[in-house]
Amino acid sequence: MVTSAPLVVILLSLLLLGCGGGGGGGGGSTAAVGGEEQTDSDLGGDNSGSNIDTGTTSDQPNILLIIADDQGLDASAQYALSSDLPVTPTLNQLASQGIIFDNAWATPACTTTRSTMITGQYGVNSGVLDVGDKLPVDALTLQRFLSSDESTDNYQSAVIGKWHLSGTPVDASHPAAVGIDYFAGNLRGAISDYSEWDLTVNGETSVSTEYHTSAITDLAIDWIDDQAQPWFMWLAYVAPHTPFHLPPTALHTQTLSGTAADIAANPRAYYLAAIEAMDTEIGRLLGTMTEAELDNTIILYIGDNGTPGRVVDRSVYGNGSKGSLTEGGLRVPMVVSGAGVSRQNVRETALINSSDFFATIANLAGSSVTAVGDSQSFKDLLSNADADQRDYIYSDFEADSVSGWAVRDGQYKLITTLDGQQQLYDLVNDPLETNNLIGGSSGYSTVVEQLAAVATMIRDTDNGGEGETLVIDITGDIFTQRSANCEDYIASYQSTAMDVFRSVLFSGNLTISTSAGKCQLQSNGVPNHDFNDGQQSFPNNLSEQAYNYQITTSPVFASTNTALAIGNDNGLMLNGVKIDLLAAACFAVGDEKTGCGDMSQPWRFDPMFPANGFRVDSHNAHVQPNGSYHYHGTPNAMFAADTAVESPLVGFAADGFPIFGSWFDDDGTVRKALPSYRLKTGTRQAVSGYTTPSGDYDGTYRDDYEYIEGLGDLDECNGMQVDGVYGYFISDAYPYIMGCLKGQMDPSFN
Repeated sequence: MVTSAPLVVILLSLLLLGCGGGGGGGGGSTAAVGGEEQTDSDLGGDNSGSNIDTGTTSDQPNILLIIADDQGLDASAQYALSSDLPVTPTLNQLASQGIIFDNAWATPACTTTRSTMITGQYGVNSGVLDVGDKLPVDALTLQRFLSSDESTDNYQSAVIGKWHLSGTPVDASHPAAVGIDYFAGNLRGAISDYSEWDLTVNGETSVSTEYHTSAITDLAIDWIDDQAQPWFMWLAYVAPHTPFHLPPTALHTQTLSGTAADIAANPRAYYLAAIEAMDTEIGRLLGTMTEAELDNTIILYIGDNGTPGRVVDRSVYGNGSKGSLTEGGLRVPMVVSGAGVSRQNVRETALINSSDFFATIANLAGSSVTAVGDSQSFKDLLSNADADQRDYIYSDFEADSVSGWAVRDGQYKLITTLDGQQQLYDLVNDPLETNNLIGGSSGYSTVVEQLAAVATMIRDTDNGGEGETLVIDITGDIFTQRSANCEDYIASYQSTAMDVFRSVLFSGNLTISTSAGKCQLQSNGVPNHDFNDGQQSFPNNLSEQAYNYQITTSPVFASTNTALAIGNDNGLMLNGVKIDLLAAACFAVGDEKTGCGDMSQPWRFDPMFPANGFRVDSHNAHVQPNGSYHYHGTPNAMFAADTAVESPLVGFAADGFPIFGSWFDDDGTVRKALPSYRLKTGTRQAVSGYTTPSGDYDGTYRDDYEYIEGLGDLDECNGMQVDGVYGYFISDAYPYIMGCLKGQMDPSFN
């Protein structure tokens, strides 16, 4: 883009690697019509007068994410890799009522895995690559995302248990600083004693002498008891992380003395006892919930990394454990069971990254976003075995013991350390990685090249190489690139913009990445140009947004056009500002300010008709009550509007087709593309069943215009094909950017 069922619970116990020591809609802006203030509520802000159902507990489940610390597959009864396994009836029941995932990857350590989950980003993108790294306070965390998305902002959320994301020394205010509304647990990665440890609740620290696994469960029960549905809880146990110890007898089945000598001689038995104690307490937690609450609860259970080397079953994982990029370090247990999980008592081979919990949880909560950053939702797999799956999964880590990355497809896995050493394994035929294929007699160079290319795309193309984000300043830029492929714009873009009327400076950012055949567009909604420079100030002030859209990399025409609709965003410009062409205001509907969500209702006001008084600035944009700046008409930005130069690409529509500026090359003559709409003539004709405004057709209403095929260059959607590429063109007159969508709109624009 540049200038040049029964127990309705999804239990996903994220067995986090124990370390020693993851809107579309907009609101409305005010305008005067007939001397009255009018709001173009697009169902993103004040929905008063709207008949839209914004969600109930039936379609917004409670979400319980359970994270176990340091539990590998060899210590999980659901995988039966070892003959020495814990007794876990609660997890067994959840697994029998849901899905066991056989190919879930985390990272080799607890901090790094927790970061992938709470940010939806690999370490190379988040900057959290080692145990001591601190999650940046400006990170877009999962909890911030839920709060900012209007379809999920009714969720109450909490993090209870182990944090281990605030670096060293620990910062008691860090959870709140990254958007956690309620935190209760231990900030450090490890505790020295399960019966005497530092408990921090919302920044205040005291000493708890209650057994940690039970205390964390009590805190979870108390918080849930205080909530109205829906809620999201991130529940992170320290168990079964060191110190190895004897849990209270009632919580486990192991026969142990508890002496220091016995623990030293037989640590795995105590490790398994801690897992059993955790399982018992999870059962107690679920047992305190009402049947109705359970029936509307989804539980996520996964491991954060593999089993520690001191207690790993060497007959299973002989070449690696926690802290390594081997399967013993990366592959973790994962069970999903409960509300919305129609597949029961099955195993799933789909590739899952720990980063995928971000998009999945957002999706489960009601967000239409299915991919964010490095996170791809696996929600559809919960009910459909044929749902789309990842082609690759990736993990990275930097520590004294090992620094590098691993990537795998459905069969092969490549490990590459930063000193250049490589290992290749066939995980289908050699799941325990006993035979390194690199250097063997058979050639696997193509496989290595393909997997390395995937890692290069993640580590270099998307981020400028060496983990450093490629950042391009586009403040005030006139773009030049014309490629219609969104993948050609992968980078992070920043800008500075002034609210002219208020003399307030803002920083804009837009990040474009790609995954699974789609481009992800993440923006804070701040333009790359000054704004609010009209004769009157906006009635609402701009605030940064958290837009997360995605578009297909290969748009195609749908069998029928998709009409523009209230409640849907129409596209995103390459300066990070959304396109929202309609107003939720119609003649004779309510007070003619808002609430006109019925798209069959005629006589919808056109925000661009001057007499309607929509307070737009020189860029034909304004701010809705929720603070979102959006274009209602010709943006007057990013391309030369008054120079006969073929216009660049300046945005993408919600169906993935490109949006170009106004100018195109017409057989050697560069001129502006002309729309094929015109004002109707004469007096407005009545529409049966609706009140008709008086007077002649003059452009006050969208129904004042009609499409005449061949009248101009552009079709009914305000697009055309040039040099074999279909795209929408910005026009000086109605419909300004697009009149409809030729392709299928991505749900993320809902």
